[in-house]
Amino acid sequence: MNNIRTTGPLPARTALACAVMLGCAMLGSASLQAAEAVDHGTTQAQALHFDIPAQPLDDALAAYGIASGVQVLYGASLTQGLRSTAVNAQLTAEQALQRLLAGTGLTPRFTDARSVTLLPATPQATTLEVAPVMVTGEKLDRTLEKTQTSVVVYTAETLREHGDRNIDDVFTRTPGAYNTAGNETWGLRGVPVSGFDDQGPATLNGAVSVFVDGAQQPNRALTMSPLPLWDVEQVEVLLGPQSTTQGRNSLAGAVVIQTRDPSFTPSLALQTNAGNYGEQGGALAVGGALVEDRIAGRLAADYQQSDGYIDNVTTGDDANARRTSNLRGKLLILPSEDLDVLLSYSHNKRRQGDNSIMSSDGHVSYYEIASDTKAYDRFDQDTATAKLDYRLADAWTLTSLTATTSADYDALLDFDQSASANQEALRTQHTRLFSEELRLSYEGEEVRGFIGAYYGHTTNEYADQLLFSGAPFGAVEGETRIRNQALFGELNWTFTPGWTLITGLRYDREQNDTDVARDDFSSPGEVSKRFDALLPKLGLDVELAPSQYLGFMVQKGYRGGGVNVRAGGGHADYDPEYTTNYELSYRGAWFDDSLRARANLYYTDWKDQQVSMLDDSGNFFQVYNAGSSTIRGLEAFIEQDVDSRLTLNAGLAFTDGRYRDFVFGTNSDLSGESFLYSPRFKASVGSVYRFGDRLTLSGDIVYQEGAPTQYDFDSSGQVTHEHRSDDHVLVNLNAEYKLIEGLALSGYVKNLFDEKYVTNNRAGEPVNIIDVGAPRTLGLVLRYDL
Repeated sequence: MNNIRTTGPLPARTALACAVMLGCAMLGSASLQAAEAVDHGTTQAQALHFDIPAQPLDDALAAYGIASGVQVLYGASLTQGLRSTAVNAQLTAEQALQRLLAGTGLTPRFTDARSVTLLPATPQATTLEVAPVMVTGEKLDRTLEKTQTSVVVYTAETLREHGDRNIDDVFTRTPGAYNTAGNETWGLRGVPVSGFDDQGPATLNGAVSVFVDGAQQPNRALTMSPLPLWDVEQVEVLLGPQSTTQGRNSLAGAVVIQTRDPSFTPSLALQTNAGNYGEQGGALAVGGALVEDRIAGRLAADYQQSDGYIDNVTTGDDANARRTSNLRGKLLILPSEDLDVLLSYSHNKRRQGDNSIMSSDGHVSYYEIASDTKAYDRFDQDTATAKLDYRLADAWTLTSLTATTSADYDALLDFDQSASANQEALRTQHTRLFSEELRLSYEGEEVRGFIGAYYGHTTNEYADQLLFSGAPFGAVEGETRIRNQALFGELNWTFTPGWTLITGLRYDREQNDTDVARDDFSSPGEVSKRFDALLPKLGLDVELAPSQYLGFMVQKGYRGGGVNVRAGGGHADYDPEYTTNYELSYRGAWFDDSLRARANLYYTDWKDQQVSMLDDSGNFFQVYNAGSSTIRGLEAFIEQDVDSRLTLNAGLAFTDGRYRDFVFGTNSDLSGESFLYSPRFKASVGSVYRFGDRLTLSGDIVYQEGAPTQYDFDSSGQVTHEHRSDDHVLVNLNAEYKLIEGLALSGYVKNLFDEKYVTNNRAGEPVNIIDVGAPRTLGLVLRYDL
């Protein structure tokens, strides 16, 4: 047998003393005791940073042994002709080895914490070997089974198998998330991404944060068109409050998207696609070493265009044609064994038309609009990030994440949405975001945690102009500036085997300065407000038996107040809103982890909820702080690897969000009413079947219940449920066939049975404004991977 022995860990550095002083305020004596108890050799349970490119398996195992301190024992003939997969992540020794061996047919068996034997899979074994899925969005890397938060994770492999081409496809098949046509309104656990205060495109406050490579995305980037998923490594949809970890704009959850990082192994991916409704596009990704073992780079580009499925019967044009282009470059720089520097830059351009259609006398004119304006939305965004990871010692890492974004948005809107009038709106916005986060992390056997500081500065300059028959009728101009500072931290302490205490705390402070310099529909206004909040979380995780976990978590959610920036609204300020979330979680696996289940039962108490409603005149929106609301729900997911060919999955979400006490205006009471857009039930089932290594078939069936989309009142102030979205069932299929090594042809069908359904139903003059789901769409994709 070949005996691969490893070098010992690097000696502790002088910086360790400084790191201990910086972290002791949060980690306390428990972490110091754990640090003293840890042997300087790396153990199986500790998390380490692995950066091992795909290569011959013998070489990869040698690199693994050096990095982990684990002996790997195997026969010389066992690895002949085999290659490893790439590993570049913070993992335990066991997790890293599972990833290296994925697809090789070899199984590791740890004889103790420092020794592992490789065994061949038996001829009778038909179970699919699945590498552990890691959740990174909460800033402490955990396996999916040890993550209490209700989270749905999509890896690059699952995205490709199901034909997910943008974030809208992901939300469509994710119970606990809902979406509408064109991604204009989507949310988590019944809460819209922009929040219920709905300050329109000018908002800087949201209820759900979206991060791409660590950079928070501006609100308009989230609601204008779906984010593309080309060259994406992983998508995490975190359901429920993330305020303690992520801060502002994470009251209802967060979406964390990680694109592929550079590696030192040469790579090339090319793709071209075409579909109905004029859809066509192309993409590429290329990467590899620029300086051997020191600098690696990656470049990804994607361009898509479509005529859209809505016709303008007045102008004879395509109403919602779309054009998107995305360019992203990354550099990985390794100046020393202890320092990783990752630099990213992306440039995105999007343009789209009108996404609404007509309705009159209760009849929906599917995929037609009669507008006399060639409406458009245009959005350009540039984002740069710099992430530095400095390993001070075996267990301590100092991380700095800097992000800056510049975004420009302009639009021409048909204000009356008809051909019988000529009311148009011109809209421009200029948004800047800057953030800096400094975080010190500790990874021990019994104690894990981090302490950090955050600073963010956001500005938005906006100008709206209303035109009647081409002549100016009125305008609104203003600027909002928000400064945000925070101190935060989290401690996970396994105080006895199988029992882990989870604590977290964040102090968040926010300064909002809004200056509406011009409002021709009411009056200008200048408001300065300061908000702060203390956001704790406390939880307990118990390992009931091997691969069986039960957890309970209580945490606060928070979103700062603001100023009503809508035209004619008077620009009054409104207060912050707070939630307390109680959540019970279960994670279980059976039959060598081939059957996996997750469930979260939660109750959210919401106080001073921000809600945007029409005033008594019915002409202008005002923001009210509702007395109180509640959300009760259940999310459950189950996955089964029947064998190496067949994988099954199912998910269910029940969400009941209601106003407990909300009276506004002179005669309107919403107490007991459900939230707008929030479906109570959503369920999905799916499967992936692999015919050898050539053909892969997948399918998803998704059911989503309808929900109110507008509150209608009778003369006595009672709510009537006239405007709702439709219940609907969608069937989506995807197939991929490998023509030759590296070259694959795939085809997809979305909404197989061409179901027609309304996603947003709003009253308007002279016609109702309706958003509907996309009809049957299909296409072909040709992809080459080196």
